[in-house]
Amino acid sequence: MNWLRDNIVKILIIMGVAVVVIVVMAIIFKPKQDTTVSGSKYGELETKLQNAAIKYISQHKKLLPTTTESSTKVELKTLQSNNYIGNIVAVDDSNVKCEGYVEITKASEDENLYRYTPYIACGEYYVTKTIGDYIIDKETEDGTFERTTDSGLYKIGEEYFFRGEKVNNFIIIGSHKYRIIRIEKDKTLKLISTSITKGSYSWDDRYNVDKKSNVGINNFMKSRIHDVLVGLGEPTDEETAYFSKSELNYIMEHDFCIGKRPINDANPYSNVECAEKTPLKIGMLTPGEAAIASLDPNCKTIYDASCVNYNYFFPNGKQKSYSTITAVADNTYQFYRIKTSGVNKVSVSSQTSFYPVVYINPKTIFSSGTGTTTDPYIVR
Repeated sequence: MNWLRDNIVKILIIMGVAVVVIVVMAIIFKPKQDTTVSGSKYGELETKLQNAAIKYISQHKKLLPTTTESSTKVELKTLQSNNYIGNIVAVDDSNVKCEGYVEITKASEDENLYRYTPYIACGEYYVTKTIGDYIIDKETEDGTFERTTDSGLYKIGEEYFFRGEKVNNFIIIGSHKYRIIRIEKDKTLKLISTSITKGSYSWDDRYNVDKKSNVGINNFMKSRIHDVLVGLGEPTDEETAYFSKSELNYIMEHDFCIGKRPINDANPYSNVECAEKTPLKIGMLTPGEAAIASLDPNCKTIYDASCVNYNYFFPNGKQKSYSTITAVADNTYQFYRIKTSGVNKVSVSSQTSFYPVVYINPKTIFSSGTGTTTDPYIVR
C-alpha cells in the first residue's frame, strides 16, 4: 500500500498516456468507410426524392413545364409539407438533415416526356453533382490542378477535352458504351459510341452534274446521311432501333457543325466547319476532333499519320475508320474520313458505317463509376 501511495501520480500519468495511445491508434487504424457504398446510399436518397416529386406532380400537372426551354423546381420542403416524403438525413450522420429539390424539364417538344432530376445537399458529406461537374472536379482535383502532360482531361479555351491513349472517359448511356470527347462550357458532354452502326450508308448517292455520274452531292442538309441521322434520333421500331427511347431521353438535340472544310485548311483547331450549324440529336465527328485527342507532338495537322499515336480514338494503333459529318469545300462530291493513315478525302457515294456522336443533357447526374472500360461512369 505504501508503494501504491508513493507512486500513485506516476501510475495515473502512465494510464493517461496509455489511453491517449489507444485513442490515437483507434483513429489511425479505424476502418475506412466504403465510399462506394456511401455513394450508392445517397443515390437511394436521390431516387426517393425523385419518386416523391413524380407522385406530387401527378396530382399537380399544371406545374409541368410546357417547353424544353422552361423548367419547374419542386422543393423538398414542399414535398415534406404535403406528406409525400419525410426527412432526409445524411448517410454518414443521422443528425445532419439534407436539403434538396427536384428540377423538372421537358425532354421533347413533340412528346410528353419529362426528366426529374433530384438534387440533395447533406452538409459536408454529400452534394449531388452533374456528370460534367464530377469529372472536371475529379480530373482537376477540385480546380487545383491543370494538366499539361500525360493522358487525361485538358482545358482548351473554355472547354475540356480528353487527350491521350489511356484516358478514363468511358460512360454508359442506356445500353451503349461511349467515350467522352469533351465537356463544353455549360457542362454538356459530347460523346462518341464505341459501337459502330450495323448498316452501311452512302453519305450521298445522287447524280452529280459536275462528275456526270451518281457519285453523290456533298451538301449535308440535302444528303442521304442527314436523313439517316435524323432517323436514328426518331426510331419507329424500338426493337430494331440503334437507340432505345430511354437512351434518347438522355440525348439532347444540339447544334452540330456541318460547314465544309477546304483541303488546305489542315488546322485541327480552326473550327471552319462551325461556320454552318444545324440542330440534330445524332451526328458524327469532324476531321479535327480525332487529331486534337493525340498527344504526339508531330500531330500538327489533320493529315499527319502520327495523329494515330497516343490517341484513344486509335487504341494500339488499330481502329476502323471514322466517317465524318464534314464535306470537302473544294468540290461537290467528297467528304472526309479519318483513318490510321490520317484524314482522307473520300467520294460521298462510298458505303460507310459510322460511330454515332451525341450530346447529353448538362443536368445529367453522376451516379457511380471511375470512367475505366471495366468501371465506366454511370449516370441517372
